[in-house]
Order: sequence, then C-alpha cells, then structure tokens
Amino acid sequence: MKNNSEVRIPKEIATNVFALAAHLYEQEKQDYSLEELIQAGAEVHIPRELIQKAIQQIQAQQSSVRSRQQKLKLILISGSTGAAIALMSVFAYNSVASNFIGTQRSPVNNLLATDLRNTNTQDIPNPLQPPPPVFPKADETTMTGEVQQYILNPEGKVDGLLLKNGLQVKFPPHMGDSLVALVTQGTKITISGKPGLSTRFGEEVKARSITNSQTGQTLVAQPPTIPPQPPGLSNYSTLSVEGTAQHWLVGHRGEINGVIVSNGAIVKFPPHVGNQLVNTANVGDKIQAQGFGTRNPEGQIIQATALSINGQIVSLEPKGVVDP
Repeated sequence: MKNNSEVRIPKEIATNVFALAAHLYEQEKQDYSLEELIQAGAEVHIPRELIQKAIQQIQAQQSSVRSRQQKLKLILISGSTGAAIALMSVFAYNSVASNFIGTQRSPVNNLLATDLRNTNTQDIPNPLQPPPPVFPKADETTMTGEVQQYILNPEGKVDGLLLKNGLQVKFPPHMGDSLVALVTQGTKITISGKPGLSTRFGEEVKARSITNSQTGQTLVAQPPTIPPQPPGLSNYSTLSVEGTAQHWLVGHRGEINGVIVSNGAIVKFPPHVGNQLVNTANVGDKIQAQGFGTRNPEGQIIQATALSINGQIVSLEPKGVVDP
C-alpha cells in the first residue's frame, strides 16, 4: 500500500483542490491582524498611517453606535408610558442608523470585500467629506404645488409637506430645519421625486429635491452625515385632539397611516389600522384621539393609543393580538 506522499493527484483535479482550499481558508479566516491589513494595503500602495487611521475611525463609529443602542434600551425599560411611544421610534432609528453606517463604510471594509490589486486610492471615498449631490433618476417625475402645512414625525421633526392639491411630499427628517428655512405655508414649489400609489385619499411622493419657485433655491435630499440620536422620553408628552378630518394621510403604497384634523393637528396610526378605514374614511369624519406626541411651532402630532371616528372606537391592535 502506498503512503500519502506517494499518492499522485491528476493535474485537472489539483486545480480544483487549490481553488477549494483557498475558499475554505477564506471562510475560516474571519479576522485580520493589523500587520496583515498593512501588508494588503501596501500591495495597492496605501501608506501604513492611512490604514491605521481608517481602523481608528471604524472603531470610533462602532463604539458610538453601541453607546446609542444601550441608551435606547434604557429608554425602552424606563417606564410603561414612555416605552410605548419609544418602541414605535425604535424601528425608524435602527433603519436610519444602519443606513448611516452603510453610507459611511470605511475603505478598509471595502478593501476586504474587493480585489485589492484593482483598488485605486483615489477611488476610495473619504468618510469625513459630505456625499455628492443626488441627481434625478429615470423613474422620477416632476410635480408642482403650493404648501398647505408641514407634516411631522412623532418626534416633532418636519419630514414632509402637504400641498393644497392634496399631494404629500416625503423628505428626510434630519433635513427638516433646512426644509422649514426653504418653504413656508403658501410657498409654491417644484418637486422632483418618486411618486407612490395614487388613491382617493391622495398620493405620497418621495422627494429627492424641492425647489422654491419664488426664490429658485433648491434643497436636495442627502443621507445624514452623523449618526441619528435615539428617541428620548423628553421628546414626548401626553396629548389629545378632537375635530373633523380635513385630509387623510397615506404612505407610498397608498396605505392610510394618519389624518389631519380641522385644527391642523396630525394623528398617526399604524397602516393595519388604515386597512380598516379604507372603505369608510371620508373628509368631515369626526375624529377623537389620545396618545403621545409633540407640539412645536411647526405643528402638533399625536401617535394614537386611542382613536374613535364618528363616535365608533377603532381597534389599534393588530389582528390576532388580544389584550391580556
């Protein structure tokens, strides 16, 4: 019997052996030493100090995100009243935070995911510089209208506009202050963006740019340049509102997710609640709502925990969920 050193491997099999072995090595090699990264960078002429600087920036970003996640957990367990509204904000916070990390990804992470030999240091984005302007895409359209009022998110940040023609304009909440500075009630604007499903309640358009038709100034949607702050209990207070429905709000897929009442207050609720109302909701309906929200110079918003329409209580619980 031949020992292992005498076994001969055909040439066509040997090629596959090396390829598979390299793949298995890559799977087992889940981390890299500083010197390994520096050596890899040297192959594409990246100086040692830039590799070290990139690693420090990544570690600082990860530490910041972990700190904010810990604060968010404290908010959720700090009290039943605040926890209810804070929980609704967790999903939005996590989504924006993950988008921020994605847009600010370090050159080192990119190098590990691509062929180092084909990487040019001039093509590596600098995470400290603002992102480039966003240009219109083929699936976008241009619309015009006159601003009726601001639309707020539950934290009280301006994240859109309601136009007098019924169009709802969605915009990033971290740019709310810039949007308030650009337009006010009665301002005529031009929007470039992606329209949603048109319904009898209106239509939402995700704007990539908003232009003040009087001044010619344009605001272009940009991703956040710093991590978003998690929601805090101090952002909210207990509020109630009563009035008649002036405009039903919809999401991008046409789902009803809120209503603006006669005093201008915005009442928000989950889309599954809107599914109950799609055939019955009308302008002029009598609205009563209680919940948590914010009141500021830009308006008032309530995330409903109790809602009645025309005297009929509307269940806010998803189907299959029973109160204990």
